[in-house]
Amino acid sequence: MFGGPIIAREVVTTPRSLRYYLWRASFSCVLFVLLWTAWQVIIGWQDVREVGVLARFGGYLYFMFAMLQLTLMLFFAPLFTAAAVSHEKDRRTFNLLLMTSLSDLEIVVGKLVAGLLNILIILAASVGLLSLCALLGGISFVQVLNLFAVTAASGVAGGAMGLLIALWRDRTFQSISLTILMVVFSVTGVELLSVAFPTLQVFGVPLGEVLNPYRAMIAVLYPASNQATGVVRASSLVYIGVRLTFAACIVAFGTYMLRKWNPGHNEPRELGDEAEAEELIEEIAAVEEPAGEPVAIGAASELAEGSSAVGSTRRMAAAGRSPGAGGVNGVLDGSAGPTTGLRVPRRTHRRVAAAAKPYRSPWANPILWRELKTRAYGTKPLIIKGCYALLFALGVGFFLALSRGMANPMASSLALIPVGLTILSLIMVNAQGVTALTSERDSGALDLLLVTELSPGNFIYGKLFGILYNSKEMVALPLLFAGYLWWTGRVSGENLVFFVVDYLLLCHFAAMLGLHSAISFTSSRVAIANSLGTIFFLMTGILICSGLIILSDQAFGRQILSFMIFIGVGSVALFGSLGAKNPSRAIALVSLLTPFWTFYCIISLLHGDFLAAFLFSVGVYGFALTAMLVPAVGDFDIALGRTGAIQG
Repeated sequence: MFGGPIIAREVVTTPRSLRYYLWRASFSCVLFVLLWTAWQVIIGWQDVREVGVLARFGGYLYFMFAMLQLTLMLFFAPLFTAAAVSHEKDRRTFNLLLMTSLSDLEIVVGKLVAGLLNILIILAASVGLLSLCALLGGISFVQVLNLFAVTAASGVAGGAMGLLIALWRDRTFQSISLTILMVVFSVTGVELLSVAFPTLQVFGVPLGEVLNPYRAMIAVLYPASNQATGVVRASSLVYIGVRLTFAACIVAFGTYMLRKWNPGHNEPRELGDEAEAEELIEEIAAVEEPAGEPVAIGAASELAEGSSAVGSTRRMAAAGRSPGAGGVNGVLDGSAGPTTGLRVPRRTHRRVAAAAKPYRSPWANPILWRELKTRAYGTKPLIIKGCYALLFALGVGFFLALSRGMANPMASSLALIPVGLTILSLIMVNAQGVTALTSERDSGALDLLLVTELSPGNFIYGKLFGILYNSKEMVALPLLFAGYLWWTGRVSGENLVFFVVDYLLLCHFAAMLGLHSAISFTSSRVAIANSLGTIFFLMTGILICSGLIILSDQAFGRQILSFMIFIGVGSVALFGSLGAKNPSRAIALVSLLTPFWTFYCIISLLHGDFLAAFLFSVGVYGFALTAMLVPAVGDFDIALGRTGAIQG
């Protein structure tokens, strides 16, 4: 195939999976349910005798579909491409791919297409339904083409960004977390830039419409009369050109850095010089023989000899020395002719004895000790934490600047900013949770843990609290911001207590949801997509439902049937996510009740009944947490396939 063997393989193998058809059908069904719900909210059961009513409904429906599709594309396209590369790295197959005769460009472009193939096909599946909006009036087929062109360009640029991050970082959690943060920053940072420079233009188009995908989408939905240039508007052409150019630059840079970044810092490499080899000998000697005996040093020399033979032989050949003489004894006594070029002078004996370090004693729960005391998720976690803190500071600053002089900003649309920051924190905790187990499985470490005497409780609780500890910044910052809002009088003390309890419970729920998905699905890509998709659609569904309730206002009683259909579809989707692989009565009850109880909590919040919303939210998500936690501990062996009862 013209795109290379990676693209050819994806095109051939992707349609063979049942998920390929279920995702397309499910997305079209969700759009149809939203269409029915919006019809009931706006029109209801009345007879429509005016063409203008249908035109207004078609325009509103098109706006809702356009924003929903763009949000899904911006979120999932980078995650899919990042997961495609991270999955290969965790399984140690990406290095094998680098050893083939494929060019760097074929590898990078192939992985980009592999990550975007599914989501672009799902986007194309909705063309028929969105074309019906044009038949209702209010929009044209040209706007439909503009919509898909802008959405596809946003997805390609986002996918290229996720691919670049995954090529750069070695660990799945780092790749996923940085990708999520960059997606949010690409919208908020650009919006702040357009606010700071409102008069700046690119080819006659305002900077906000060029860089911000939501502003570009609004420009497509409500175009200016002087921007018509054939099928695609001028602002759309500039936006698409900028996005595709950005994607091409990222692909070119990723191709250039592919061999420099991979294998990464966490991959085994040959020792670069004798100093590193000597340091390795000292570390191993200190562990194997604290007294600094020569036997330990000799064993360490043999180990280092095997790991650096190629590099040492090359260095000796360049120096004109023969690698055939000497041996371990020669290394120890400093004589000439070492076999590997690894020379350990006699002073090493004294240095090893002086620098001998005792064993580190793990806690009663070694899993929790490893999560808290070792670098289990990479050597540079400060990059993720710094990006998150910067993004959180931008959001808080934007909220404080816009709410200056307002009596109750939390009762206005500005409340979406702290709500969005809270949802971002939950998504980050969930990403930490799912990758905490998928990385263990892909690297083969989980198989080693399963043959130890660790109890299921030690493993699950160690992972759960380790996840919360490693993402403590994501948990703490929303709590500090809530405390600041209470201190400044924007939030009452009672509501502060409600928020703190609910938020901490949701953090545990998000972490346990990640572990539950990783246990249920043996494929890392499926587990990550299922976990992040569940938390994303759960939070997005809550926001959409809240918006529809506010829109319906006094006519809410007429739309109760459509809301029940919408919530029922959510229950089915939640059961497919939580209980498809390991079903249970508790999971089925959670899937049935959670959307309905959440619906009641939304109504209670909108009517000011905060205590009822608090009690029901604690009950529903506490029960959901228990329903996932108890089977994970009780049926741990069966769920992970230790008994061989369940595989795949």
